Amino acid sequence: MEQAWSAGYVVDVGYTEGFYREQTPGALRLVALLAGLRSVDLERPFTYYELGCGNGYTTALLAAVHPHAQFIGVDFNPTHIHNARRLAEAAGLANARFAEQSFADLTRTESSEADVVALHGVWSWVNDENRRHILEFIRQRLKPGGLAYVSYNALPGLAQVAPLQRLLLEHGKLGAGERIERVKRSVEFAQRLQQAGALYFTASPLAKMRLERFGRLDARYVAHEYYNENWSLFYHADVARDMASARLSYAGSGNFLDNFPQFALRPELAKIVAEIADPALAETVKDFARSQVFRRDVFIRGAAKAPRPELEASLRAMRFALARPRAECKLSEKTGAGEVTLQAEAYAPVLDALARAPMTFEELARAPELAGFDASRLRQALFGMAALGNVWPAASAAGEDARRQAAARFNKAVLERPEPPGALYLASPVLGSGVPLTAVDHVLLRTRAQPGDAVNLVRKTIGDPAEGASLEERVRRFYADLTPYLRQMQVLD
Repeated sequence: MEQAWSAGYVVDVGYTEGFYREQTPGALRLVALLAGLRSVDLERPFTYYELGCGNGYTTALLAAVHPHAQFIGVDFNPTHIHNARRLAEAAGLANARFAEQSFADLTRTESSEADVVALHGVWSWVNDENRRHILEFIRQRLKPGGLAYVSYNALPGLAQVAPLQRLLLEHGKLGAGERIERVKRSVEFAQRLQQAGALYFTASPLAKMRLERFGRLDARYVAHEYYNENWSLFYHADVARDMASARLSYAGSGNFLDNFPQFALRPELAKIVAEIADPALAETVKDFARSQVFRRDVFIRGAAKAPRPELEASLRAMRFALARPRAECKLSEKTGAGEVTLQAEAYAPVLDALARAPMTFEELARAPELAGFDASRLRQALFGMAALGNVWPAASAAGEDARRQAAARFNKAVLERPEPPGALYLASPVLGSGVPLTAVDHVLLRTRAQPGDAVNLVRKTIGDPAEGASLEERVRRFYADLTPYLRQMQVLD
């Protein structure tokens, strides 16, 4: 039965756990730096709010790798807050606090100013009144130079899917049974409709693709994603206008690739976008060019341009690390610009240098792998690899010992839980972020299996993977590639 306090949001099914690396403070700061803006100083103590924190996994992990900062997770679902507090307690996180509050209550009861406010999976799934409360909180509490991360379902790309969501929502209200049972029935109904030749699915191929994926997704995720009474799609220009009412300006995309037109757009489309003087319209036109379905926007309060010498100094001091094992780094990617393939001689040397150790930009400039690279060429190589997901802004070397201890407590608490989270990330004190693991990786880490026993142990525990690489290949990858990487990132001793 729908609870009166839910305001149309799904509350009778717990949400899945996950980590969203775009919310990492260092990543948000890099977005501002790429835009030439002065923002949060992460070397000093700062305060980070996650609104709609769910079970608190992202907030707790970030607290573990930033022990000098305060993290506050807010969610109106008491089950989520209970789970979040248990995780924080098990991990010994004195700098993470979780509050069971509605957005309406937030501005009246929270007093701490914020350096960062993050919302993932919130803006499109709450009503207009709650969005106004969020904006008021940001207006009141976010400091000048503070950063706000807001993700949302985007137009025009997701327009095809809106009728499917309405169909699922309405059918899911019918009949008896628990929420998950009704979700499954409504998905089966939509699939029958599609298989019977309903022309909507012919005219809306994205909706058909989404429907086909449902069978492979966690039903709890499907319930929270598609069965809320509020399910709104937004043009970037409208979100930017709302944020401007709280005195925020657009800084860039939390998806690094989207900040580089040469990677994100076809040349003829990038040329048209470059002719548009209005930033909000330019971003909206980009979404038309690539049929964007989801946005990860970063806004800043007071878009203070940093002088060029200050920007250069910030870049030289910023540390970077590989975002994945060197063997898994790639030089090609399908993007809005088509198949982007980067030349190995121009980009791979950055990966080879960082495979030895995380380095600042200044240290990379002196690395033997990059001999002959001037500052401009190095910057191009470094940011190109960040755009393709190979490189990540790492935490400063200062304070790494404290981060290592807190991260180890978090990782121990996660690995000792009876059931792993749906999407498992462990805390890296080097990255100041999370490292993703598969179910196979989780079994091998938890059991400390020896290579000769690993395949049989995993097969007995979780079976063979349903698709993709074979179990033997996944086990080989764990020992040959992932384990050395986890040690470099100080996830493992």
